[in-house]
Amino acid sequence: MSAAALVVVSACTRKDTPTADSPNAPAIVSSAAAAVAEPVMRAAAPEKVAPRFVGRWVPDGSGMRCSWSGSYVVGRFKGTGLSARIKDEGFNLFQVVIDGEPKKVLRTDKAKGEALYQLADGLPDAVHEVSLHRRTEAKVGEAVVYGFEVTGGKLLPPPPPLERRIETIGDSISTGYGNEGPGAACGYVNAEQNEYATYGAIAARNLNAEHTTIAWSGKTLHEMKVYFDKSLPQRADSPRWDFTQYQPQAVVVNVGTNNFALVDPGEARFVRLYHELIQVVRTAYPKAFIVCALGSMLSNVYPEGRHSLTQARKYMKVAVAKLKEAGDTNLEFLEFPEQNHADGLGCGFHPSLKTHKLMSDRLTAFIKERMGW
Repeated sequence: MSAAALVVVSACTRKDTPTADSPNAPAIVSSAAAAVAEPVMRAAAPEKVAPRFVGRWVPDGSGMRCSWSGSYVVGRFKGTGLSARIKDEGFNLFQVVIDGEPKKVLRTDKAKGEALYQLADGLPDAVHEVSLHRRTEAKVGEAVVYGFEVTGGKLLPPPPPLERRIETIGDSISTGYGNEGPGAACGYVNAEQNEYATYGAIAARNLNAEHTTIAWSGKTLHEMKVYFDKSLPQRADSPRWDFTQYQPQAVVVNVGTNNFALVDPGEARFVRLYHELIQVVRTAYPKAFIVCALGSMLSNVYPEGRHSLTQARKYMKVAVAKLKEAGDTNLEFLEFPEQNHADGLGCGFHPSLKTHKLMSDRLTAFIKERMGW
């Protein structure tokens, strides 16, 4: 045990303790100092090392609370195993990543309240990096992460933040709805949703960037405008997010698919709603490059006769052109290819893991070209 981890505690007086009258007695500062005891070595309380929280986390006692999918925690440690102390208030799942490699999927249990969950064991006794990513979306419920605890070692300061930052604003496509599902016929199952494997998250890793995902299944342009500044979107009284905490250089807005769910919204209405959403995004991120993305779920085949993909493409291009005419030139239109059934389908005809990978390749190349990353 190192000297830094020890404290010396006074105990009973030794018989050979010199008195003030002794010729060789040291100066006595206080009576407590005079009663010098045999040193008793007691371990000091371990120093707490805080991990780094990426995304919209809100302080909650000694922990941090999140709701948005893709929120994650980053740390470093030396040791052979690691656990995380978590309180789940929903039915969430987390992706555990050790040294850059996805490992176990952690399913937390609402019934346990605050509990310690093992993330990894049997690791080489060396320095490791860990990240814990929320796979499930806001509607599943909030969760509080209190930090990491190491087996056979100690926590180290987390790695520094990456210089590049991306945010994805979207709906079910961007949350990873059903991307691990068996096929189109299944409905929503939290275990089959994986934000870590979405096009936005993969592209961020391709570009060595941190990322946040502000997305909720089924939401329209207007609804995402309303939800955009919320820290905990399930709450009517959600605190407003402080945008100074995270300023992305690139923002991907993939919203509008649900505006075509029931009827064709019409060009004028769609353009107005699109401009309203982009305006709140631009106010929050004045310097960001905005990717105005379309796809990959809309089709000209279904609903029959509506030609939803053609109409959405037309409306979005008009919306982007008018934004540029009004003076906002730091944005571009990007269309993801329509998903191919041969590449598989996620639940509810959502993009499969393969389609998300193809989308991420397109987005990665687009941002590299436009931003020089």
